[in-house]
Amino acid sequence: MLVLVFAWLLPGLVGHDPWKGDESRSIGFVHSLLSGAPDAIPTLAGTAMPLNPPLFSWVASGFAQALSGWLPVHDAARLAGGFFIFLTLVFVGLTGRLLYGSEHGRLAVLVLIGSVGLLVRAHEAIPQSALLAGFALAGYGLALGLRHPYIGGALAGTGIGVAFMSIGLVEALALLITALLLPVASPAWRTRTYLKSAALLVLAAAPWFIIWPLTLYQQAPAVLAEWWHGYAMGRFAVFTPQGTLGTTYYLTFLPWFSWPAWPLALWAVWKARRHDLGAPGISLPLLMFVSFLTLLSFTSYPREVNALPLLLPLAWLAAGSTYTLRRGAANALYWFAMMTFLVIVAAAWVYWSAFDLGFPARLSAHVHKVQPGYAAAFRPFMVVIALAYTLGWLALLVLLKRSPQRPLIAWAAGITLAWGLAASLFMQPVNARMSYRAMIADLEPALPQQGCIASQEVSEAVRAMLDYYIDVRTVPSGEKNAGRCRTLLIQGDENRSPNLPQGQWHEIWQGHRPGNRSERFYLFQRDAVVAHANAAR
Repeated sequence: MLVLVFAWLLPGLVGHDPWKGDESRSIGFVHSLLSGAPDAIPTLAGTAMPLNPPLFSWVASGFAQALSGWLPVHDAARLAGGFFIFLTLVFVGLTGRLLYGSEHGRLAVLVLIGSVGLLVRAHEAIPQSALLAGFALAGYGLALGLRHPYIGGALAGTGIGVAFMSIGLVEALALLITALLLPVASPAWRTRTYLKSAALLVLAAAPWFIIWPLTLYQQAPAVLAEWWHGYAMGRFAVFTPQGTLGTTYYLTFLPWFSWPAWPLALWAVWKARRHDLGAPGISLPLLMFVSFLTLLSFTSYPREVNALPLLLPLAWLAAGSTYTLRRGAANALYWFAMMTFLVIVAAAWVYWSAFDLGFPARLSAHVHKVQPGYAAAFRPFMVVIALAYTLGWLALLVLLKRSPQRPLIAWAAGITLAWGLAASLFMQPVNARMSYRAMIADLEPALPQQGCIASQEVSEAVRAMLDYYIDVRTVPSGEKNAGRCRTLLIQGDENRSPNLPQGQWHEIWQGHRPGNRSERFYLFQRDAVVAHANAAR
């Protein structure tokens, strides 16, 4: 089990650049901390930006400092994410043991690492990894509180606090609602013992909710107000009517995102529908799932990464149903896993051959057209790792004996195989496509040696990487000093021309990430006379 967990978790944590999107932005916050930004004020490329509380940035910067002589900041930050994911797996397993018995701890972990939606996100440097650890710890504390009320309450409160300090109010509120409604949903928590546990929960959670906001208020009250109105309460749709309501969004992708957990979880609830819905193994994960999904459905700007905590209660429910699954369904899942990953492993080796060996020729021409500029090379170490994953998976299939656990082991091992092949055979071409390093290196010679650089519609991830790679901090167009800059960087796409502000501008550079032409960047310079007039104002 430990071999499988580490084979799933470790590949991809080091050895590649920050990738576009959430990871680049997170590493930008860590880089700002290491560059001297205030600990309490989330800062990105010189600008206070309180998207989330800073727990992940604090831990990741600690990893970066501890490993500064060994790893670059982005790899160390990814290891911090891996550390939180490992804690998540530990507490998910412990909770499974408490709810269903000793055999079910590993089953819960198997279901979780087999969840399709977790695979890539578990290997990124993002604050949601800390959020998952907080959810898992809170669930473990609530389950443990039935036996050890004081320890359980303290752990549950700490988990709720970690969730709050990782992402924010919505996630912590879902856990608090779960703790509040447990006595209503299940007689197991309808005791005086649980009142003691709840009291410890409140005491343990309170410092997490008080210390950072109070410190932020003392240092930068305007930033605290921005976080509260824009990113805490602002996530609720009732406070942001212009946002997109997530009412049914999360239900549309959960079938693939939470596979294979959701059908097993549904079976567990169906089996318990008449007499056992109040059992701890059903009521706790079901209430946690419903509470969080309900809150998510009334938040604005829905995104799939927000749904990651839903995987934990589904994993617990699925683990509880494994030994009640009918033989036909279990065999169907086993054979589906085996056939799916046989196809994946065959396709992976064929595409690797096309990328790095040039055979078959037509496929090679196609993949290099999709990813232009990729330097094909035979990398013996990575090929040996990929062979080890492939042979290990085949050996596991041969040696795996028939048992109720076999379908989950086969699926989790197949997911591990797929990720191992991706991280060994395709890390370099994917990195070339997802990294901003090459684009920024091409941009750097065109940047002015002196003077500020304004940015228009440039994403937070790109601004973070400009600061991280070449120590360039742009002035967003909404800030008052942006109009004084002679140089303007615009992010757009190939289907529309840049919308330039007033003045005489001429283009001095244009570029994009290798293999991605839809996302384009333009660098303009303004006539010196116009720039001088704006500066005089």
